Amino acid sequence: MQSCPASATIQPPNRRSAGTVAAIFCLGLSHHTAPIAVREKVAFSPENLATAHRDLLEQGLATEALIVSTCNRTEIYLHGGQGHHRQSLQDWLCHFHGVDPRLLDGHIYTSSDAEAVRHLFRVACGLDSMIIGEPQILGQVKDAYQAAADSGAAGPVLNRLLHWAFRVAKRVRSETAISSAPVSVAYAAVSLAKQLLGSLEGKSVLLIGAGDTIELVAIHLREHGVGSFAVANRSAERGQQLAEKFTGNAHALEAIPELLHDADVVVSCTASLLPIVTLETVSAAMVRRAWRDLMLVDLAVPRDIAPEVEGVAQCFLYTLDDLNDIAQAGMRARREAAEVAELIIAEEVGEFQQWRESLDVVPAIRRLRDHVEDRRQEEVRRFMRYLDQGQDPRAVLDAFSKALMNKVLHDPIATLRQPCQDATNESLVAALDILFHLSDAEG
Repeated sequence: MQSCPASATIQPPNRRSAGTVAAIFCLGLSHHTAPIAVREKVAFSPENLATAHRDLLEQGLATEALIVSTCNRTEIYLHGGQGHHRQSLQDWLCHFHGVDPRLLDGHIYTSSDAEAVRHLFRVACGLDSMIIGEPQILGQVKDAYQAAADSGAAGPVLNRLLHWAFRVAKRVRSETAISSAPVSVAYAAVSLAKQLLGSLEGKSVLLIGAGDTIELVAIHLREHGVGSFAVANRSAERGQQLAEKFTGNAHALEAIPELLHDADVVVSCTASLLPIVTLETVSAAMVRRAWRDLMLVDLAVPRDIAPEVEGVAQCFLYTLDDLNDIAQAGMRARREAAEVAELIIAEEVGEFQQWRESLDVVPAIRRLRDHVEDRRQEEVRRFMRYLDQGQDPRAVLDAFSKALMNKVLHDPIATLRQPCQDATNESLVAALDILFHLSDAEG
């Protein structure tokens, strides 16, 4: 079983370790550690998430639970309960999905506390994704949080953790270029189109072919506001299906010469062995277009667009090699941005851990307040009698405040004056100095 290295912490004297605050624990597997044949066996559907959340709580494995389940990962985040027992949680995961526990051997990773927090922040920022910086994972984490909240499984700690993760992801995207550089051929094609044509709002696109690559490019183009699509394809049925997805029009390949007249961008990817878009076709179209800029993207091998088209004035032809170079440069840019993102995450993990450590003193603060309140009530009852007797309110108030001060300070002062087994007098004096800012008062 893999485990993230624990973060080193310095404990103050006589301060209990982080075990006094229930641990945040993560157990999971992802594309980094398990093939799809394993991941699909323990994936959660939206329909069974509520049952899974309830079962984790009812089994006593946690007091709060969150399950992130995507095509690339299944991760369970827990707070409280017995979730820090790795084997118990792994057994639960296998039992819930009805799989042999041996299936997960060597594929599971775990982390706890600061390392678990860091892992979630990295996931939300896209640093742990197959494509660094991809934005879809943040939406998936938000959906996972909503499912946990709807199931009543997200309590105060996980609520704070998830909202912190969303804030970190927003900060990383605003302070780095983690998601701006193109890292796929389809995204690179759209980035080039924006560079050449400026805004894509209202532009016309001719898609030649109707396969998965063309569809992916069309998705990116639509996200950037392309106004209209025309689809030219050898199969009329498949062309019509793709055209309907993007509210476009389907055409036969023979219509390409006419369609070039209106297009601002041409993207082609077919299985043709010979060029579909020839030099003569483009030259004639450019005359009719009055030499208006035309961008052509050829994603096919063998090429769909005659290479000589690159020499036509106001035609900008890009091939698969060009886009691959851009995508590789984008990956390098994202890796550099990821280094900056890691620094941001480290800072945010530290701040989150400070908040969690503050929870450790909440019971002590509550006891202190209750202790002082008891003393206050005692003195209020005693001095109310003096007021009832008609004594001067100012004199009563002055005496009340002195008596309350003496009551509150009696035990601490008595402890300072006596040898203490659990702490040195110096450490107690230092604690008083910190708590009441005595040095500041002396200055």
